[in-house]
Amino acid sequence: MNKYCFFIACLLVWFNTNSQNNSFDVMLDSIQRLRRFSKNEKSNLDIKFKYAKLASDLSYKTKIDSTILISNTNLAYLYMLKNNLEHSKKMLDKNLKLAYKLNDSSSILNTCSILGYYHHLLGTQNDSAYYYYDIALKLSRKFKSVSIEIDILNNIAELQSDEHNYVNSDANLIEAINKINSLPINDENLDKRYYLYNQIATNAKHLKLYDKAIEYYQKTLLFNDKISDEHELGIYVNKFKNYLDIKINLAEVYKEKKDYKKALFIYKELLEDKSLLKKDPLSYMTILNNKAYNLFLSKNSNTKHINSLFNKAYKICDSLNALYEIAAGGNDMAEFYHAINKKDSALILSKRSYKIGKSIKEYYEVSRALLTLSKIEEGEMGKQYLYEHIKLNDSLLDIERASRNKFARIQYETDNYIDETKRLGTQNILIVIIGLIIILIFILIFIIRIQITKNKMLRFESEQQKANDEIYSLMLRQQAKVEEGRLLERHRISEELHDGILNKLSGSRLGLEFLSMDESNSNKKNYSFYINEIQSIEREIRDLSHELKNTLLDADKNFITILEEYIHNQSKLNAFAYSINQNNVIFWEDINDYIKINLYRIIQEAIQNTIKHAKANSITINLSINSNNLCVEIIDDGMGFDSTQKNEGIGLVNIESRISKLKGAYKIKSEIKKGTALMIIIPLS
Repeated sequence: MNKYCFFIACLLVWFNTNSQNNSFDVMLDSIQRLRRFSKNEKSNLDIKFKYAKLASDLSYKTKIDSTILISNTNLAYLYMLKNNLEHSKKMLDKNLKLAYKLNDSSSILNTCSILGYYHHLLGTQNDSAYYYYDIALKLSRKFKSVSIEIDILNNIAELQSDEHNYVNSDANLIEAINKINSLPINDENLDKRYYLYNQIATNAKHLKLYDKAIEYYQKTLLFNDKISDEHELGIYVNKFKNYLDIKINLAEVYKEKKDYKKALFIYKELLEDKSLLKKDPLSYMTILNNKAYNLFLSKNSNTKHINSLFNKAYKICDSLNALYEIAAGGNDMAEFYHAINKKDSALILSKRSYKIGKSIKEYYEVSRALLTLSKIEEGEMGKQYLYEHIKLNDSLLDIERASRNKFARIQYETDNYIDETKRLGTQNILIVIIGLIIILIFILIFIIRIQITKNKMLRFESEQQKANDEIYSLMLRQQAKVEEGRLLERHRISEELHDGILNKLSGSRLGLEFLSMDESNSNKKNYSFYINEIQSIEREIRDLSHELKNTLLDADKNFITILEEYIHNQSKLNAFAYSINQNNVIFWEDINDYIKINLYRIIQEAIQNTIKHAKANSITINLSINSNNLCVEIIDDGMGFDSTQKNEGIGLVNIESRISKLKGAYKIKSEIKKGTALMIIIPLS
């Protein structure tokens, strides 16, 4: 059924990712669906793994780090359950780096939990396992993830128990139990209660608190009974397997209490299941071996039956290659054989248990084997085994004492590392903030300096413009005064002519007229002639007087007058001819002074360029108004230049700048040896 579900899921994913209406959201939805399938308790491990692998492959297509991280964490966990630890470790290391890069605390929590479990499974790297568990525990508390916190506390407690640190192990288990009591009662939480109570019972057994161990094993049985048959406790265990383990452990506690009768009753009850060998051969072998050992310790006289049970169990564990069971069962049998005086068999079994125990690092069984060997071997060899046994026990005690402090040291170092990381993080943030503030200050200073420079330039240009306006106004006032003086002089001449010369001439004319009354013919001709002449002079003087008096200098001639004065002076100094032409009537008094000042400077700059570079013989300036635009042409017959080439001279730059200020346009036509024409159009509105 699972295979069909997987096939349908693959088809759904393929359809969703390849249809024409495929979208990013559909892909994300497919990934989430595959993740859910990979966590389905009813599916077997291989099917779960295939779903997880599909989810991971699809996640890479999204190119979203967070999606890849979640899918790969799930896949890494399933790699571990498939016992592909190397592949799982590589993926987890990458995931942890990515989680820290994304600052994703939730993914750091999940990845550290699985990394702790990975090192825990190895059994030889408990300090690394504790390191990752401790990080995960702190994060689970930070996020108030009670269920995850309980799992991690249980794992840490199991780790501490493996290191014989039972007191601290119990403290973590009790904390986990207090937390799980606040959760609802369901199969999952009953499952967790089972593990917690089972571990407390095991710790109590190691601490020789046998009554407490029995109490907690019995509570564990109750929790196991309440779990529904459909609920799967884990990949490697099930409800029946848990039942067997609890019963065996309970019997072992009775054995330690020397209550062999109760222990044997439990084993008898378990062996009543005739299908036990088929269901769980390892547990069946353990029950046989333990029953035989309890019969031996209870001084049962039926040594033949005991020997049969031991041999049957030993053959089963040998066939299963269960190394721990071989070492432990071998030690049990060696004690039995030594007691019934079969020293050769006891020696062989003890040596084998010693060798296997060392290979799998089960030092408790090594110690038991050494003690038995010290009893079997006589003389110096026996002493050597005894010394080695004592030395091993001392080292185990040292390791146990060191392990009690090891986890506290790791936790302390981890806390210090986290605190230091936080401190450095805060310090780095402060450095970045201070750096940004300094950069902002420099930027502000730079902007302020630029603004100050711009303001200076604007003030300078404003002052320069004011100065230009004042100079032009001064020139206009000076020209007006000159013109006013000329006008006054003309009035004076007019008055002199009118009041002086005309009066005299009029008097002379009248005198002559009186003389003309003389009727002599000779005088008449002469008088008539002079009278006509005087009348002619009178008319000329009167006309001149009226013309002088009535011809005023219009204000509109001031700009042209100033311009002509400047060009006239330059023509004298530089020997060139010039002409200024107004092609139509221009009312200069209506034109803005700002335009006239800049136009004057433009013509001035153009004349200077012509004098410096063109060596012209004549300059012509044409002025006109066309469609509310002032049109200016400055033409010379000088050397000319190639107008297509970029000119680096400041003269043209100044002309261009002034024309730009007036929002005008200009064009230059020039050819070598054919002169230059500068055409300017300035809008008047």
